[in-house]
Amino acid sequence: MSVSAGGRTGSLAAFRGYARPHLRALLGGVALRVGELAADLAQPWPLAVVVDSVLGGRPVHGVLAPALGRFATGPVHLLTAAVVLGLGLTLASAAFDYLGDRVMNGAGERITAAIRSNLFAHLHRLPLAFHDGQSVGELANRVSADTDNIDDALVDVFSTVVPGILSIAGLLAMMLVVDWRLGLIGIVSAPVLAVTIGRYTRLTRQAARTRRAREGRLSGFVAETLTGVRAVQALGRHDVHDRRFAAVNGDTLEAGLRAVDVRARFTPLVEVGAAIGSAALVWVGAYGVLHHSWTLGLLLVELSYSASMLKPIRSLSRLSLTLSTGAASAERVRAILDEEPLGPAGPADHAAAGGDAPAGGAGATPERAERAAGAIELRDVAFGYGRETVLRDATLAIRPGERIALLGGNGAGKSTVLALLARLYDPEAGELLLDGRPYREAPLGWLRDQIGVVLQDTFLFSGTLWENVAYGRPSASREEIRAASERAMVAEFARALPDGFQTRLGDRGIGLSGGQRQRVAIARALLRDAPVVLLDEPTSALDLEAERVVVEALASLMDGRTVVMATHRPALLALAERVLEVGGGCLAPSSIERAAALEASGAGPVALEAARARRTERAAG
Repeated sequence: MSVSAGGRTGSLAAFRGYARPHLRALLGGVALRVGELAADLAQPWPLAVVVDSVLGGRPVHGVLAPALGRFATGPVHLLTAAVVLGLGLTLASAAFDYLGDRVMNGAGERITAAIRSNLFAHLHRLPLAFHDGQSVGELANRVSADTDNIDDALVDVFSTVVPGILSIAGLLAMMLVVDWRLGLIGIVSAPVLAVTIGRYTRLTRQAARTRRAREGRLSGFVAETLTGVRAVQALGRHDVHDRRFAAVNGDTLEAGLRAVDVRARFTPLVEVGAAIGSAALVWVGAYGVLHHSWTLGLLLVELSYSASMLKPIRSLSRLSLTLSTGAASAERVRAILDEEPLGPAGPADHAAAGGDAPAGGAGATPERAERAAGAIELRDVAFGYGRETVLRDATLAIRPGERIALLGGNGAGKSTVLALLARLYDPEAGELLLDGRPYREAPLGWLRDQIGVVLQDTFLFSGTLWENVAYGRPSASREEIRAASERAMVAEFARALPDGFQTRLGDRGIGLSGGQRQRVAIARALLRDAPVVLLDEPTSALDLEAERVVVEALASLMDGRTVVMATHRPALLALAERVLEVGGGCLAPSSIERAAALEASGAGPVALEAARARRTERAAG
């Protein structure tokens, strides 16, 4: 989704599409606010009847004359009717207020959920090049806090701005209707209030933008520290993080105090301006009563209307900070939504991101069901991470079912080649092809279905062991998940866990060894049943016994698949049919390392068959 608009209100207006499905509820809320306004406008008149008609003996007058005139048979009857009507109007106003809040805020919660859902879906579809330059905590802050701020601003437009403007307009109109001379006094003070509100709106917008940015940095720092808490404790560097947090927290505090100061000055100035108008109204009104220009009851009605204007004016003045905060958050969320994901997306990607899936037809389903043969080609590929170039003119052709090993020093580009093959990044120049089809033209969802990945550090999510295996293909049947677990030898260690496959794992798979986590990753890849498998140093952190078990599981994964692996371990190199050296930005054959690996492993070209034989023996035993 791409949104763009200019200005403070433009940032919020870019999200108006999320409000359209709830427009009926929002307009219903406005109607309830109008009902509340009507009840509020009628509330002063029972008091005027009591003062002028019950106590002063004058005929019943004003907007309630038709309703109360029939009770003018005696002072007590009229007094009772006026009090009961006044109480009824108060209850009606309270009921409209309650229902309006329920309807408005209910719609607001649904709007927030929709924005948050689309933002999250869009966020984890953005390329790694975007995430490499972002803080996890900062992005999480945008998904949670910033979407809440947008919701507050959008809902307040309906629940505060529209009713507030209607209230002020209605009150001024009624003041003119009751007595145009007194009404003019209220109108004269309105421009002064408008200028004050306009000036401080700009100040609050600047303060809110600064505050949101610093709060985002604070959230990012906290998330980074807690993610690396093991390193903090192992190295005893609590003092370093305390100092850094104090600095970031101090900046956030400074921005917050600035916003508080602007807001604290804003509301009193607005109220002073309104009070000056009320004071003028009191003086002129009392002078008119003394000279019999109007009645005391009528003056009380005018004063009530003037005092009632303070409530919407105060709400609008305070709303300025809410709108400014919402606009600042909208800019931050919009910056993410304007980022382009890797594409083109297939039907499943589009639907998952919140869009409408294309209608069924010849193009959609077969596209997803088609299985690649596994022929891979790199043509003059160049890539860097914004600094020096890692690959330049890299060229490689891999046959379906071929097993390729990549060698090279740290930083040579082995992992970069795998990341490009998985389309975690796009090359800066050149082209990658799968079965002769350019990567950029293939639907991303279909492309990812053709590729299984086993990384050096397997990431396991919080949840059960079973859920982590099923993550490879959530739609798989229980039999398929269990079969993949058996082939990857996950079932072997699962039986020793307290609750078997239903054992809940800690964050990032805490509780499992490195070899066990790798076997879960292999089970995921087996479950995907992808024709292409990418292995990034899958055994480098394992001891010899764990490596032997994992290599057996990997041998099962490699059967009948195109394999590209970055490794220096002889046991894996022995399974390769071709070994390439990555260095100087290029890919070149490496016969020396291949021979050394075969000699060290003692496996030679029969390594894969030996691993299969061991796996068969384990199954039989």
